[in-house]
Amino acid sequence: MNSSKSLVSRRGFTLIELLVVISIIAVLIGLLLPAVQRARESARRIQCTNNLKQLGLAVHNYHDVHKTFPPNLCPGGTAYNYSAGGWGVLAYLLPYIEQTNVGNLMDLSLPTYATVGTTTTIAGGDVNTQRAVQTLIPLYLCPSDIGKPVDGGYGITQLAPTNYCANQGSGLDTLGGNVQASGSPLDADGVFFADSKVRIEDITDGSSNTAAFSESMLGAGPDSAATLPATIDPRRVYGYLGYTSGLYLTETACASPPFYNLSQRRQFNWYAGEIRCASYNHYFTPNSKSMDCVLNAADFGYTAMGWKAARSLHPGGVNVLMCDGAVKFTSQLVNRAVWQSVATRSGREIVADF
Repeated sequence: MNSSKSLVSRRGFTLIELLVVISIIAVLIGLLLPAVQRARESARRIQCTNNLKQLGLAVHNYHDVHKTFPPNLCPGGTAYNYSAGGWGVLAYLLPYIEQTNVGNLMDLSLPTYATVGTTTTIAGGDVNTQRAVQTLIPLYLCPSDIGKPVDGGYGITQLAPTNYCANQGSGLDTLGGNVQASGSPLDADGVFFADSKVRIEDITDGSSNTAAFSESMLGAGPDSAATLPATIDPRRVYGYLGYTSGLYLTETACASPPFYNLSQRRQFNWYAGEIRCASYNHYFTPNSKSMDCVLNAADFGYTAMGWKAARSLHPGGVNVLMCDGAVKFTSQLVNRAVWQSVATRSGREIVADF
């Protein structure tokens, strides 16, 4: 009896079938990736919110001990003057955010800046203070941003930056009709102005209606330049108008500044309360398309004045810490008058929901 074996022909994928499968996989990845990115950004925004809540607790714990909110722009306990700089709010909060080891290194009785020989140095060259200001504080950094140093200065190669800024006020003139005082930290109408020592009862607009802190993006671009490279995100840069007598902030001047950045990039340290670093105001709305703008007012002792918006990488707006400790996510489409009203501690405005 003859037996025969049948031969079964097996074929592999054709090139067209393989390309179809690859295309389907690519489409699925394309659909999935934005969802993953949104989920990651949502988690980062929640962490940023928690950072600000911790800062709110620290501010109130400081108030419990000292009977005022922490000062801003206070150089070594003396009256504010530009040449001596000014320790910022975040420097005073270190013992209240479980950073006592860093806080113990800092000598806030020293001038923020002092000239040694021909070099201006932080704390006049105090080694421990200089070690402290190079320390990255995770609580001071938004996880949506790059989270690393962006610049150095005053004898130090890299300083630790921050994404969080104290509210100086509306950015409007508060010195009595002096147009040159726009964007000034002197007697500003917010909570953390130059040499501020605001008590909770001084916030007559209500602590739930007054901003304490918001966000800012870490700087980029050249340290000083007359033109801005096309590759640089303008939200990470400030325009600089100069330091001559009679110079003041106007929207026209700020739209075409002669320089971009000066000496250091924005947010380059957490220890200083100046407008480039750990302060902001509400002249521009959050994530404004108008570039932040700074000058040194010669008629006010070269004091740094500026309009600096709250800015973040969170889609659609910024996180804002209110003086009562609550954190709100505020739309970048917020009405400008409402936004400026939120900045003032005692402006008697009726603040709508924002």
